[in-house]
Amino acid sequence: MFFLFLLVLFLFVSAVFGSERFEFEEIQMGVPVRIILYADSSENTATNSTVQDAAKDAFECFRVINKTMSDYDSDSELSQLSDKFNLAGNHQQEGVRVSDDLFEVLKSAKEMSNISDGAFDITISPLVRLWRRSRRQKELPKQQYLDQARQLVGNHLWTLDETTQRVRLLKPGMKLDLGGIAKGYAIDRAFEAVQKHGIEIILIDAGGDLRVGKAPPEGWKINLNGQQTVSMENIAMATSGDRFQFVEINNVRYSHLIDPKTGLGLTTSCTVHVTAPTAAQADALASAIAVLGAEKGIALIETHFTNKNVAVKIILNQTNQVFQSKNWTENRFSRPKQPKTEPPPK
Repeated sequence: MFFLFLLVLFLFVSAVFGSERFEFEEIQMGVPVRIILYADSSENTATNSTVQDAAKDAFECFRVINKTMSDYDSDSELSQLSDKFNLAGNHQQEGVRVSDDLFEVLKSAKEMSNISDGAFDITISPLVRLWRRSRRQKELPKQQYLDQARQLVGNHLWTLDETTQRVRLLKPGMKLDLGGIAKGYAIDRAFEAVQKHGIEIILIDAGGDLRVGKAPPEGWKINLNGQQTVSMENIAMATSGDRFQFVEINNVRYSHLIDPKTGLGLTTSCTVHVTAPTAAQADALASAIAVLGAEKGIALIETHFTNKNVAVKIILNQTNQVFQSKNWTENRFSRPKQPKTEPPPK
C-alpha cells in the first residue's frame, strides 16, 4: 500500500484550555509513527509521567502487532501459521488456534473479502512476491508463474472457525499477507492504550493512516495531498494509492498495488481516502477500493455501510477527476461552529 504522509496542521501553543501538547515519534512497522496528545497541564510532573507512559504503551502495541502479523518476519505468528500447514501437510486437519489479535484481524479480513468480491484478499502473498520481482526487473512475470501463484489465491481457500478460533489453509504453499489491514489495527490498539490513561485528545498517524479522538479547539486539520483540508474528530482515515510507487513495463504504467484476480499491478493510477470509525476498517476499505475503482468502490461504501462516518474520496491521478460517496462533502468532518458570545452590556 502507498503510504501518503498526511500533513497534520496544528497551532503551536504550549497550552490550550488548560491542556498541554505532547508529541512523540518512532519508526514502527516500517513507517514513521507520530503520536500527538493533549493532557491536563495543571500538575506538570504527574501529567508528564502519564503522557510518557501512554506513549510508551502505544508504541508497544505497534511492536506487538508487527511481531504477530508481519509477513517479513519468519518468526511472526502469521508466518508460523503458514509454516505449520506447509511443513506438516496439515491442510485437512482441525486447524491452528491463533491469538486474539490475529483472530480479530483475520475475521475482519474474511468479511472484507466477502463484501468486496475478492478485491481485498489476504491470500495474495504469492502474487505479491512475484510482482515485487517483476518491479525490480522491470518485466512482466511469465504466464506459467502467474497461473501457479493464482492457484494459491482466493478467500475460499482458508477457513476461520469463530467458535474455536482456529484457522485452516486448504492448499500447500499458501501464505497470508495482512499488509492491507494490520497497520490500521495497530493504530486502533495504540489508540485504545492511550485512552486507558484517561487521555481523550489524541492523534496517531502511522505513515499517513491515522485515527483521532476528541479534537483540540482548533480541530485536527488534515491536509489531503495538498488539495483539501478536512477537520476531523473521533474518526479514522486511511489512504491507498500509487502516485509515487509504480513501474513502467512495455510503455504501460503498473502500480505496486495488485489486482488479486490478474496478479498484475493496477494500470489506473488513483489515490483513495477512506474514513471509518476504526483505522482497521478504513485501512482495509482503502485497499479494496483502490482495486475496485471509483464506481464499484463507491457502490461498496453506499451498499454495505450505513454509518455516516464511512465515506470515500477517489482521485484519478492522471486526469485529476474526483469521485466521492454521498457522505463525503466539503464540510464532512468539520466540527460545528460555536455561536459568538456577545459581551455583557455595561
